[in-house]
Amino acid sequence: MPYEQTVDIELADGVIIRYSRSGRPIARYAVVLLVLVDDVWEEARLFDNHLDDHHMHRYTRSEGKQPAETFHPGPVNAAIAAAIAHLKANSEAIIESWRS
Repeated sequence: MPYEQTVDIELADGVIIRYSRSGRPIARYAVVLLVLVDDVWEEARLFDNHLDDHHMHRYTRSEGKQPAETFHPGPVNAAIAAAIAHLKANSEAIIESWRS
């Protein structure tokens, strides 16, 4: 039976980090900064391991998802922790950039 988990971490009213993973050991993950706009959760930043690399996608409201950038050279658990820590420390600046 596959193992899947999703956890929401509330940072502020209308701002969450959603962490999803599947597999044991973790085969796939996504860490997403979401902003609530008009009752719809919109992505502002995404970290994942799609295509087996740890990478990040910036989003803009006007242009959507941007090309992937490599963000972490280490193992899966370290990459997930780094992504969550980055979003916690930089969420306000990320959201400001996403809005412009």
